[in-house]
Amino acid sequence: MVLVVIALLLGSILVPLQTQVAQRQIGDTQKTLEEIREALVGFAIAKGYLPCTDVTSGAGANDGVEDVNAVGTCVSSTAGNVPWVTLGLGASDVWGNRFRYRVDADFAQRPPAAAFNLTTGADLNVCTKNGCPTAATRLTSSTAGDGAVAVILSLGKNGYGAIKADTGTANPAPPAANADEQENTGGATYVSRTITPLGSAEEFDDIVTWLGKYTLFQRMVAAGKLP
Repeated sequence: MVLVVIALLLGSILVPLQTQVAQRQIGDTQKTLEEIREALVGFAIAKGYLPCTDVTSGAGANDGVEDVNAVGTCVSSTAGNVPWVTLGLGASDVWGNRFRYRVDADFAQRPPAAAFNLTTGADLNVCTKNGCPTAATRLTSSTAGDGAVAVILSLGKNGYGAIKADTGTANPAPPAANADEQENTGGATYVSRTITPLGSAEEFDDIVTWLGKYTLFQRMVAAGKLP
């Protein structure tokens, strides 16, 4: 009986501690994502364009340096890693995976390619549901070119679709039933919603933030870099 009581007491202590640890990890990740967003703005103010992604395969993959073509455009137009070396940032999230990054290609062009201006449209969507089925699910909208210019995310504790920081290898993709997390693996649309428990029918632990077009414009105009 004594052992049963002790086991119950230990269980009641450990569960809240696990919850506190999980909440702290999420909070730390959200803070880091905000720092990355600020670094992107600072880079754009200094350079006049956003950095390209660090590609996850091929030459220069997973080295933390943005990958740019000789013509001034990004090597890849899909999602890659945050170029942490280029930005001078930490290399991974609290779960040991690279932060993911997608930039609207028009906002990462640099000489000899043409730079963006105040009329350039932004085409990345962030929604609360995969496929952005209704206007109510859209947190940004590319309908009139008013979407996000960049999306930054951690693929969470389950790490589905992420690149491991220690080996540079890819984690398994999200299960077919997990449509919201699948949306976050590289396209032009991303899902940001409430985290749901691992192992649940609608498991979701991705942590997403983004840089809106007008936020970037406002900061660059204030710094005298636009128009």
